[in-house]
Amino acid sequence: MVFAVVTLVVTYVAAGFAVCLLPPVTHGLASAYVTEDISPFNRDQLVRAADATRDFSFGRHDEKALYRTIYDLDREYLDATAGKAANEPGFPNLAVVSDANNLEELRLSCKGASERFCYTEDVVSHLEDCNVIMRKAVPVLVVCAAGAVAALVYARMKCGRRATGLVLMISGAGVLSVFLLFGAWAALDFEGFFTTFHEVFFSQGNWTFYVDSLLICSLPTEFWMGMGVCWLVTSIAASTTSVLVGWRLRKN
Repeated sequence: MVFAVVTLVVTYVAAGFAVCLLPPVTHGLASAYVTEDISPFNRDQLVRAADATRDFSFGRHDEKALYRTIYDLDREYLDATAGKAANEPGFPNLAVVSDANNLEELRLSCKGASERFCYTEDVVSHLEDCNVIMRKAVPVLVVCAAGAVAALVYARMKCGRRATGLVLMISGAGVLSVFLLFGAWAALDFEGFFTTFHEVFFSQGNWTFYVDSLLICSLPTEFWMGMGVCWLVTSIAASTTSVLVGWRLRKN
């Protein structure tokens, strides 16, 4: 019974995480919240940067594709300014790129450049950390989900309908309580919540960047608030369903 409750709790929490990893979620939130007013790039370009960032952190993890996207954005900005952007402080040295599919040349073009125009080594390092966490977490969450299903089947066969309903109700109620507390914290002090979250998972401290950096302009605070809402709503929906189904089983 305890095993069933624990694995179900993890599964309900993971359901929200899984939704946040979906490419359409990143694209939709970025389209709504990118801050082009303080960036040299327009809304469409920042959304492309957001999509590439998500794909590198939680998708294909193709570093060349990430750098190529950034290079294309800088090339477009250079062309739009008739070459004048090359004289702006911190603009990448695009001249070193003779082959836009050469990862080493793409990296070299960003070396010493400003975060406004490209992803620095610190930015890429942070995205790497995100990918590591995801790769470690996903197998564990999949195992927990499978364990939860097996535990429910076992509980139904060995303990009966009412016991299974109790497991569903306890699991759902537990997640609802925790998520409502976290939701209230985030609603009252999102910056504090966001900072604490990063301090726990990125204790090495490589997660702070300038407000006008390409990363922050494409994934601003409002974007992460939207992600939090998606996670909250999904996990609460799963937990509420669990409580209702459990109550129904016990009632009948």
